[in-house]
Order: sequence, then structure tokens, then C-alpha cells
Amino acid sequence: MERALPADLRTLTSFRFFAAFWVFLFHLRSRIEYDQNWFWSVIENGARGVDFFFVLSGFVIFHVYEPKISDGTFSFRRYVVKRFARIYPLHAVMLLVFVALSILRGSGADGIFASVLLFHAWGVTDGLVLNGPSWTLSAEMFAYLLFGVLVNRSPGTSAIVAALCVSAIAAHFIALGVGKSAFIHLTWDYGIVRIVPSFILGMLLRRLTPIVPAAFAAIMGFAGIVALLILASAPAGYEVFLPFSLLIISGAKLSDRRNLPTNSKLFVYLGEISYSTYMIHIFVIAVWFDYLPKLGIAPLPWPAICVMVLACSVASYHVIELPARRWINGLGRNRSVNLGLTQ
Repeated sequence: MERALPADLRTLTSFRFFAAFWVFLFHLRSRIEYDQNWFWSVIENGARGVDFFFVLSGFVIFHVYEPKISDGTFSFRRYVVKRFARIYPLHAVMLLVFVALSILRGSGADGIFASVLLFHAWGVTDGLVLNGPSWTLSAEMFAYLLFGVLVNRSPGTSAIVAALCVSAIAAHFIALGVGKSAFIHLTWDYGIVRIVPSFILGMLLRRLTPIVPAAFAAIMGFAGIVALLILASAPAGYEVFLPFSLLIISGAKLSDRRNLPTNSKLFVYLGEISYSTYMIHIFVIAVWFDYLPKLGIAPLPWPAICVMVLACSVASYHVIELPARRWINGLGRNRSVNLGLTQ
């Protein structure tokens, strides 16, 4: 019998850092000059890091909450509070920052209300607005709510497979309907559709992970890395979900192996601050290339901005993200206690 997965999936936490940095370099490449080579051909597919996040999100949510749903201890209200505390505080701060930048530029803050309400992946704007990557938060919250509302009992594996097939086919045809070749290219224009099959795939991977022999995990991880580097060096489509699946299953199975670099304190910490990396990197890029030159500061070589993004991520995580999350979760716990006393 295979051992249960560890509660702390350290390798998967580390993977979040690599996905976030992939997205960051994808956005950075349009601001720098670089030689066309294999490395940058992989970076040009950095938008697929978002799809990795979506699959990973489904895996982790199912990992954490499926046992609670099974034993009847799942609280929808508490679940929503935790999800809100996880994504919204830093989003709100960065929204204010980008509104201020829009005022400085003399441009309008289009999409502000959609961004505040997390509707900016519902096709209600004319494009990416303000902090562009934040459209994924709209999609994530949609998936969180869909999961909390629909999954009121532990689904069978066949039901998950059926949901994956139906959602993937529907998402593909919706993408074709708005002029996109695949649902992985949807962002502000119905990004909520893009996340659903990826999220369900993550749920399926979590269901299948226990039946994968631990002896195969390292082989699957190696195969996943090789496949991803090959597939991502050319215009990538749905085929990237194969290496994503291999990496996530192997990462979950290997999260208790202390000798793995991805289980080291450094990479786990970088994974923990990866949400800050994702949310602040467009701002850092804008300041670096648009505002520092106006102050007479010449841009340094591009590796320097990588260091700056990481430094700002550390500050954002400890000053904004973590304190706000703890405060909101604390309010939720206190309210639960008060409700219990008055019932």
C-alpha cells in the first residue's frame, strides 16, 4: 500500500516559483534585446506558466478540502474567507498602485470596477486592464466558488473524468468562437473558461496520485522536465498538459524527500513568495524601464531586474501579503466562535 501524501507538498510549493518566474521572464522579454536561442524560445512560451498554476490550484484545493467534504467538516464560508484572504489583499494594493500610475501617465483607469469585483476575466473589458496578470485572480475566484458550490460530496473518478472532457471540449469551442485557436489563449476574454478544465485536471491528478508507485515518481519527474523543455521550445498547445501532469504527480509523491533541491528551504520559500512575484513583476518592469530612465538612471543588465523582482517579492510577502492574510483569517475565526456562542 502506498503511503499517504504529506500534508505539506514542498516540491509543489517550489514549482510555483518556477512557474511565476517563467511568466515574469515572458513579460520581460518584450523589453530587452536577446539572442534567439533555445532558452529564450522556452521563455516565449511563458504564458503556459499560468496554465500550470491553474492545474496546480485544482490539485491543491482538492488535496486540502476533499477530506473535509468527505467527513462533513467542510465550511463553505470559512473556505471562501481563506480564498479571499489568499488572493485579494495584494490584488487591492497593486490595483491602487496601477491606478496611481494611470493618473501619472494621464490615462484613464479603465476596468477599475471590473478589477475590484474580480470580473475582469469575464469578457466585460476591452482588453487586459491595470495590473494585467491579475485577470487570473478573477479566473481563480470563479474556480474556487464553482468548486465550493458544486462539490458538496466527494466525486467519483469517473465523474471527474467526465467533467474534464465536457469542460475541455466546451472551453475549446468557446475559444474558437472568440477567435482564439485554443482555450489556453483566453485571458480577459473569458479566462474563467480557461481555468475550468485545468482546475478539474488538477483534481483528477490528485485522485490518481496515490495509485502511482513511489518508485516511478522520480522517473515521471525526469520525463516531465524533458518533455516540458522540448514542448515549450516551440509554440505550445494542449500538449503541455502532459508534462505538467507528470511534474505535479511526481512532485507530490516526492515532497517528503529531504535530499531534493525542490524540498530545500530556499526553493520552498521562493515558492511561498511566488504570488507576490506574480503580482508585482509588471510594476517592477514598468518602473525599471519607464521611470528610472527619466531620473537619469540607466537600466542595468536584465539579470539585475530579476534580483529586484525577488527583493520586492520578499518585501511584498512580509509587509502586505502575509500580515493581511493572517488578519482576515483571524477575523473569520473570531466570527465563527461568536456565531457558535450565539446559536
